[in-house]
Parts: sequence; structure tokens; C-alpha cells
Amino acid sequence: MNRRLHTILLAAIGGFVEALALPLAVPLLSLHELDPAGHLQWLAWVGLVPVLFALDRAATWKQAFWIGTLAGFCFGYLAIHWISHAMTSFGEIPWAAALLALTLLVLFMAVHWGAALAVSWVIRARLGWPWWRHLPLVWAGFELLRNYLFTGFPWGNLGYTQSRHLPIAQLASLFGIYAIAALVVLVNCAIHAIWTARRDGQRFPVRLTAGVLLAVLAVAGYGAGRLAWLRTQMASAPKLKVGLIQANLDQSIKNEHDLNAEVILRRQIPLTVEADRAGADLIAWPEAAYPYLVSPFMTTFAGGLAKLPTLHRAHLLLGAATLRWIPGRGDKKVPEVTNAAFLVSPELVVLGKYTKHHLVPFGEYIPLSGLLPFLAQVVPDLAPTTPGQELVPLRFPVQTGDPARRETRIAPMICFDALFPEINVTYAHDDPELLVNPTNDAWYGYSSGPYQFLEIVRMRAIEAGKAMARPAYAGVTALILPTGELAPGTIGLGPVDPEHHPQPDHGPKLLLGDVPRLRGWTPYTRFGDLFAYASALYGAAALALALGKRKDAANASPEPPAEAASGT
Repeated sequence: MNRRLHTILLAAIGGFVEALALPLAVPLLSLHELDPAGHLQWLAWVGLVPVLFALDRAATWKQAFWIGTLAGFCFGYLAIHWISHAMTSFGEIPWAAALLALTLLVLFMAVHWGAALAVSWVIRARLGWPWWRHLPLVWAGFELLRNYLFTGFPWGNLGYTQSRHLPIAQLASLFGIYAIAALVVLVNCAIHAIWTARRDGQRFPVRLTAGVLLAVLAVAGYGAGRLAWLRTQMASAPKLKVGLIQANLDQSIKNEHDLNAEVILRRQIPLTVEADRAGADLIAWPEAAYPYLVSPFMTTFAGGLAKLPTLHRAHLLLGAATLRWIPGRGDKKVPEVTNAAFLVSPELVVLGKYTKHHLVPFGEYIPLSGLLPFLAQVVPDLAPTTPGQELVPLRFPVQTGDPARRETRIAPMICFDALFPEINVTYAHDDPELLVNPTNDAWYGYSSGPYQFLEIVRMRAIEAGKAMARPAYAGVTALILPTGELAPGTIGLGPVDPEHHPQPDHGPKLLLGDVPRLRGWTPYTRFGDLFAYASALYGAAALALALGKRKDAANASPEPPAEAASGT
């Protein structure tokens, strides 16, 4: 086989295999997740090995960059190809424009892979360091960059491939999602080093193998101990009874909310009353599930258009879009739209409001529209949404015998907000007892999207050591424990794509359950992304050291000696 073609195949295969470790749904095979038990998550530990073998053949950093970008491109397309479905099926965006938008997002993900591998190639070539000594931390640094660059798009962080390996996932409570990504890359590097040593007849890298094995066992041991401790804490903690409403209407009905407002309310109000009568302390509706535009200064939902009954004891977290007109150019006024969640008392008085922080690219704003004005034509009818600024928990009283626990604090993260772990860290300063992720995944149809998003949200619960309530408009609705485990009763996808996959109407659903009201901080929420920033600093320092080497050192073979690979 042609050497160049072989290199391309290695890079592509590695990217595809790594993507298989994420939750996947393929409508041609099944309308639901193919591997709900998460067995394929183990592929993450080996998926990068072919990429590293391809990288061994790179003669320049530019070749390393393109190898990494190709692998990241294959990873990204398999991981998030479903995004184009939301644009074409519900956003009325032409197929070509949706493909362009999807490709731009995938390229954004891919170039971070390419940059990480190019930087590590330079370090290896000039300093002779084996991959395991620098690539895991360089990778974590570039995952951090992807979280922030151009407002960030961190979907597909390799750390999320381990969300259902609960002992490993607990590492997020120490150092965040970036540390799990670094561990995954480290294991891949070690397997590559072992394979290379056997292929080349070199001495087996005993110290490296033992060191990496001990690191994985230490992480798993910490995770097992933390799980046991958390379960003890959860058993004795006061509980909050939470009701989550899933309307189970497809997105086409929600898009015509002016015409279908009564239908949407009739799907949610009876279950809201049922949850209240069952003793719920908090009832949460999904993202923008209230079908009317409201003022951002709304003070009550009693009377008027609401048609909501007063409740007996439950407080209601109500997702709604707000609209007001603000001065524009000249005498014109322009709309200001926000995506908000209102905390409402049993008497329907507004106690607080949260406004979504991180907006969805091409769904709520056009990325790079200032630099690339033509992108505005991708979604010509989009009314840009204004992001929120404050991250302060919402508070409400609860009926309990403990005077010290008669107020609870909840931390809303609307949909895309939950991708960004720094929001968790900011909220932790006020020690919320419950995280809430109102979302609408009906946009994604029967795809990998809802399942991948659920795994992301599980990591937020683990990072903070707090329960997470996730009401989704048409699924997946779940109560997530501080351990990252799903509480019983998770509600799967409803009818989300009637045009291509018509399904019977199963009616709206209610998930009612008790979650522990834990207080306190984890090391991660106390210190934030210290590990990730230290990793980025390490990578930058190693690159500076490598670039400072004499040019003749750069011409040396990038293959490390067997002693370096073995750690001896």
C-alpha cells in the first residue's frame, strides 16, 4: 500500500474509532442509542494509537498538523454529524448551508487535534521526549483552548468518553474533565510505546507500563472510594422532591408556538398539578417550554396568558423566551431576545430569573459574523439571542423540620450552558444544592445528540458532587445523582422526527423523584481548571524549550530511543 495512503488511513481510522467511544444512535439501525451500557467507551483507550503510528511518519510539524486535523475531522463528523439535521429539518436552512455550518464546527474541533499533535511532534523531534511525556498535557491544554476560543465549542472532549466508567469519571471531582482526557491520551501513548517496542524488538517498557497502570489503578481506587463515601452522604442527606415534565411534542409543533400554545400547555399543566399533589418541592419545565414570549421584567404568571393554576406547595422553574424592544440606529427599535428560566412561587409570583449564558452557534448567534459577514446568510432569518451575565443561584423556601435547611439554592444551566464546566465552578461559590439543566433536544431528532448531551451533563454532576435535574422537551429527561448515576425513571426520547420517522404519541411524561441536598465543594469546584491551565503552561514551556534547541537538533530523528520509551 502507498505509504501516504497508509498514513491517511491510520489517521482516519483512529479518529473514527475514538468517536465510537461516544454515545451513538444511527436511525438506519435503531432510533435509540446503540450501546446504552457504554461498552464501546473502552475504545477511547486505544483509538489514538493508529493516529500516533501515523504521526511517527511525519517529517515536519506541518505534516503532523494535517495528520491530527484529519483524525479530528473524522472524529468530529462521526460525533456531531446530526447537527445538520436540526438545521435542515427544523431551521429551514438549505442543505448546502447546513453542511457548510456543520463542516465549520467540525473543522473547529479538528484543528485543535492538529495543533496539539503538531506541538507535541516538535517537542518530540527536538527534545527526543516520548509521546507519553508531553502529549497528554498538551492535549489537555488544547481542550481548554477549545472551551474558550471564539466563545467555545467543547463538545467531544475525550474526557466524556468515560462518563459511564464511574470510578474513572470521579477524577472530574478532583481536576475536571480535562484530567480525564489527559488520562485517556496517556494510556493511548503507553499502548503505542509498548506496541512499538515489540515491533522493533526493543526492550519492553516495564517502568512506563507499571507507571501508567498504577496511575489508572490509583484513579479507579480514588473513584471507588469516592463513590462509597458519596452514597453514604446521600443516604443521610435531606431530600428534595423534584418533578420533571417532558411534553413529548415534536419540534415542528413547538416552532409554531403561536398556533399551538394551548396544545403545549395542555401537555404540561396537568402533570405539573399531579407533581404538586404528590408533594414535589420543585417542578421544572424544559427549555423555553412556556409557549408565549414574555417580558424579561415579568413579575407574575398569575392571570393573563398563563392559564397556570396556583400550586399547593411546589415551586416551578419555567423555561420561557423573553422579548423587549430596545433603541437601535436612528429612531428604529430592535428586538432583544433572551432564553430564560423563571423561578415561580406556588402563587405564580416570580422569585428570580436566570438568562442563558452560552448561546448555540448558528442556532442563537452567528459565530465570526464580524470577521466573515457571509456567514449571516447561513441563517438569514435568525434573531440573535442576547446572553445573560449573572451566575447566581435561584433560591426558594422548602418545607423541612431543619431550620438550617429551609431554603434551597438551585443552579440553572440552560441547554448549551451545561457544556462549560467553568459555569459549575462559578456557581459553586454560592454552594447550590441542586443543578438544573432545562433543555430541548428535540432539534436533534433520533440521533446521537441527546445521548451525548446526557453524558456531558452527568460529568457536571460529578464535578460538583451535586444532583442534577434535567427536564428535556422530548427527552432524554433524567435525575442524575452526585455520583453521576441516573436515578430510576429516566424518560427516553419521545416523537422528535415525525417527517422521517413517524412514531405513536405516547403522551407527556412526568419524572418524580427525591434527590439529596448535598452542600460543600469538591477540589475541582474550589480550584477550578488549575490542572488544565498547568497542562497548557507545561506544553508551552516544553515547546519553548524545544524551539530553543539548535537547528541541528531539529534535524535529528524524531524516534525516541528505547530507553526513553521505557522510562529507564
